[in-house]
Amino acid sequence: TPYGEALIAHARRIEAHLDTAREDLFRMRDEGSGLVTIGFAGASSLDTVPMAVLKIVEQLPKVHVRLLENKIASLMADLSEGVLDIVVGPSDMVSQDPSICSEVLYVEPIYLVVRAHHPLLAIAQPTWADVLAYPWALWAKGTPVRTAFDKALSNAGQTPPPRYIESNSATLTTTLLIHSDMVGVASQRPALRYSRMNILSIVPIELSVFGSVTMYWRQDVMDRQAVQTSLMAVRQVVKEFSPQP
Repeated sequence: TPYGEALIAHARRIEAHLDTAREDLFRMRDEGSGLVTIGFAGASSLDTVPMAVLKIVEQLPKVHVRLLENKIASLMADLSEGVLDIVVGPSDMVSQDPSICSEVLYVEPIYLVVRAHHPLLAIAQPTWADVLAYPWALWAKGTPVRTAFDKALSNAGQTPPPRYIESNSATLTTTLLIHSDMVGVASQRPALRYSRMNILSIVPIELSVFGSVTMYWRQDVMDRQAVQTSLMAVRQVVKEFSPQP
């Protein structure tokens, strides 16, 4: 019945909270700093979340950080049920759970990227015809970066590339780009960070489209030190980022 389904949903939240509380206390008993569980999706997996984790363990060396990458809808369901403490991902999610808070972290442009020393980089002013002649490694349909790229194509009066691979895995897409002549799409932060590391290079074609990343968390976990430190670490990473070369 609807009453039974509502009760089951509450029971799952209670069970998840008890599991988290038990493990959090175990970590503290062993002279740790507790537990924080962070879910992430999309572009945040390449830059914001990894850099924030480094800050978390720097400030709390004995903290236990648990990370989960998944589609944003699944992550938000886990956040609502108490399985996750924090989620970093696309900004287009609206939760019906009144206990979930959100904060837009940044809005940034999208770039075309290729491996270092790619033949396209030898062209002073590459055109759409130049980049569409190569195979592509694209984010899956429905992801924010892919949606922005499709809009950029439409704005430029172009059709999708004839040869491309789709994936919602940042690791897989980046690996394909590094080891081939494929062309890819990335948001500003990972694009600039990889460019500065000489791993990927930005193709000088202006797309004039933007993506947005938001942080979500449960208000009822704010009394835990590991969660408070994690939220501050994410904000600090966002604040410290500089788009200047």
